[in-house]
Amino acid sequence: GGITNVSVPYDSNPATGAITTTLSFQPTLENVVGQKIYRVISNPSGVFTPVTAVLNITNTALGQSVSGVVYSNGVTPLPNAVVVALTLTNQNYVGAVIADASGHYFLTLNPGTYVLLPALPGYYADQSLSPLITLTNGMSATNNLSLTNGTVSISGSVYDAGNSNTLGGVLLQAGSGSLFEVAFTDTNGNYTLGATSNNWKIQLSNDRLSRRGYLTFEGTTLTVEAGDGSVTNADIGLYKGNGLFYGQVTITNMPIPNVPIACSENEQILSSKAFTDANGNYGAVTLVKTNVLDPSDTWNCAPNTGNSISTFLNNFIFNQSDNVGFTNNQSYLQNFFGLPVTATISGKVVNNLGAPVSGLGVNASATIDGNQFSTASVETDINGDYSFGAASGQWYVTPNCCGGESLESLGLYILTNFYVVSIPPNNPVVNFVVYPANTPILNQPGKVSPSQFNLNLYGANGYNYTVQASTNLVTTNWSTLTTVSNLPNSPYLIQDFNATNSARFYRAFQGP
Repeated sequence: GGITNVSVPYDSNPATGAITTTLSFQPTLENVVGQKIYRVISNPSGVFTPVTAVLNITNTALGQSVSGVVYSNGVTPLPNAVVVALTLTNQNYVGAVIADASGHYFLTLNPGTYVLLPALPGYYADQSLSPLITLTNGMSATNNLSLTNGTVSISGSVYDAGNSNTLGGVLLQAGSGSLFEVAFTDTNGNYTLGATSNNWKIQLSNDRLSRRGYLTFEGTTLTVEAGDGSVTNADIGLYKGNGLFYGQVTITNMPIPNVPIACSENEQILSSKAFTDANGNYGAVTLVKTNVLDPSDTWNCAPNTGNSISTFLNNFIFNQSDNVGFTNNQSYLQNFFGLPVTATISGKVVNNLGAPVSGLGVNASATIDGNQFSTASVETDINGDYSFGAASGQWYVTPNCCGGESLESLGLYILTNFYVVSIPPNNPVVNFVVYPANTPILNQPGKVSPSQFNLNLYGANGYNYTVQASTNLVTTNWSTLTTVSNLPNSPYLIQDFNATNSARFYRAFQGP
C-alpha cells in the first residue's frame, strides 16, 4: 500500500554510497549483557566485502547483583551459556547475561524476586530446579546453575511457506514438562535440539521475526514425539505478511520509542510483533489468506506493555485497535496513545465455599472518547487477591482465567461476566465468586402473571441440569419443571406456568 514497514531494516539515508539503518534494542537477544558482532553483507551481487562491527553490552550500574557459574551436567563449567532473569509473578523477561569462557556470569538487577534460567543450544534446563533469588538494596547473591546435554536429537528446518526458501538465524524455544531449551537455525535454515525421550513442544520467538516481516503461530508451533528416539524432518513453515498495521505511539502528544506492539488474528492462529522506533513509529504485519476479503478473518493490534521491561510504560494504559479485515497488500493506520494510571482496581476471587482462588487472570476494559482501552491482566495470588492500575472512566472488570484459557475450560463459571466500576472515585474494590461447573444457581426470580413465575438458571455450558418446583419444603414431592440438556447459554430462562400458590419453592441440580 505504499507504506514502509519500519520494523524491517531499510536504508533511510538518501545519499549515494552510504547506508543508514536502525535496529531496535528491545528484542530479548539485543540487550543481553555480552559481546555482539554485527555484519553487513552484499548479497548476492558482492559489491563490497562483508563489514563487521563489535558491540559490547555492559551491566547497568546498579547496587544489586547475582553471579555464579553455569555447569555442564553439574560438573564442568560451561562457556558462553546465557543466564536469564525472569519476574517471579508472570515470568516476564527482565535481563540476561552471557557467561565467560569459564562459565562465570555476573548480572546486575533492581531489587526484587527473580527466577534464574540458564540456556545454551544443545542443552536443556530443568525449570523446576531454577533458583529463586530475592535482592534487597545493595545485596549480592551467588547461585550456580546447571544445564544438561540431550540424549536424543530433534532436527528440522525453518522455511518460507510461500516459496520454500529456508530461513537462517531463527530463534526456537522448546519445552517438555519443566524442561526448556533454545536453538537457532543455521545459515541453511537447519536446527538441532538436544532433547530427551519425551514429547516436545516447539515455539518460535516473534521478537526478531518482525525484522523480516514474518508471522508466528500463537502458542505451540509444532509438537514432536521423541519417545522412540531421535527425530528428523521436524520442519516449520512460516508465512510472510501481506498486510500491515502502522502508526505512532504517543503519550501527551510525545512519541514513545521501544514500545512492544502485539497483533493477532481473531482465529488465534497467527500473530506478529513489532517495536516502535525512535520517533514512536511501528509496523506490524498481518496475513490475508485469500485475495478476497473475508469478514470473519480479522486482526487486532495493541501495545503489549504487560511484557515490557520498561517500568515507565506500566504507568500508562493504551488504546487498542478495532477488529480489522485486511485485503492483500493493504496497510491500515492505527495510532495508539497512553492514558496515565490514576487509580487502582483491586479485589478478591473466592469459590462458592469461600476459599481463595489463585492463578486466575483479571483485567478491565473501557471505551473512552470512542477508543477501546484494556488494563494489564494480572493473576490472583495465593490469597485470591489481585490489583492493577486504571485511568478515569467506566471500566468493565472481568475474570479472564489464565494464559488465554476460558473459565469454562477450567470447569468454572461466574454469575456475572463483568462488573462495572466508575473512576473517580479512585481505588474501587471488585470481588468475584466462581462456581464449579456442576453447581447450578437459581437467581433473578420474578412474578410475570398470577400463574407464571420466571427465574434464571446459571451453570456451565454443555452440562445437564434439572429444575424442580414444590409448594411445601417439608414434602418430598418435587415436580420437574424442565431438564436442560447441554446448557446452551448461562443464564438460561426457566418459566413456571403453574405458579398459582402463594408459596412456591424451586431447586436445581446437575444431571438429568
